[in-house]
Amino acid sequence: MFIGMALRKLRNEREMNQTELGEEIQVSATTVSRWESDVMRPNIESLMKLSAFFGVSLEELASGEVAK
Repeated sequence: MFIGMALRKLRNEREMNQTELGEEIQVSATTVSRWESDVMRPNIESLMKLSAFFGVSLEELASGEVAK
């Protein structure tokens, strides 16, 4: 699984839209969309915020292999 698919899966499990996730980790909805489309990858700071927010390890998130 790619990181974009993992992010979309985690976001949908929380019943959030891209704008809400962006606000939560302080990026734009466009940025979240680009991550989910695998057009762009999150930087390390964003990965750390995403990891903490979703309660998954950095390794799981970076690899796109989330178990939830």
